[in-house]
Amino acid sequence: MKKPVMKWVIVAFLILFVAYSGFATYNWLEGERIENRIVNEAISLSDISLWELSDVGLVVEYLIKSDATDELLREESTQYFFHARTLSYSSSMLHALTDDEKYWLFGAYAMRNLQDFFRRVSNRPNKKEILTTNLDTLKQMDDTLEEILRINDLTLANAEKILQLSGNLTVG
Repeated sequence: MKKPVMKWVIVAFLILFVAYSGFATYNWLEGERIENRIVNEAISLSDISLWELSDVGLVVEYLIKSDATDELLREESTQYFFHARTLSYSSSMLHALTDDEKYWLFGAYAMRNLQDFFRRVSNRPNKKEILTTNLDTLKQMDDTLEEILRINDLTLANAEKILQLSGNLTVG
């Protein structure tokens, strides 16, 4: 009598184990799908800001040569501040999801430096002078950022170069 009962207990246990394994696998796969969607959203979030910042040196040079007003320089500096902040946020998201150091260097340091620079420029009376002083650094930043089509194309070398350049920006 004990053998048939034991057989049913084992069968019931195996059925429960298979059901639990299927449920756990489904939840794991769903979690990965959600994580992949978030990664793709973070990459998409950074596209426009990365594209805009890849021409920062050229735009600033044009504004200086065309004798732009302080109001226009403040507006452009504010826009670049927001682009740097967006890249900082999206890079932080990507670092949290991928644990890749390049996103940490790029977002937490390089883009924060750039964000701080443009915030300070927009609040200074001598915007044109500050931007003229930093024009070469901004143009070098253009060259490095133009190599990055999307944020997931960022390399550690790019992140380190942009970090170094952003550290060279001075407000005076």
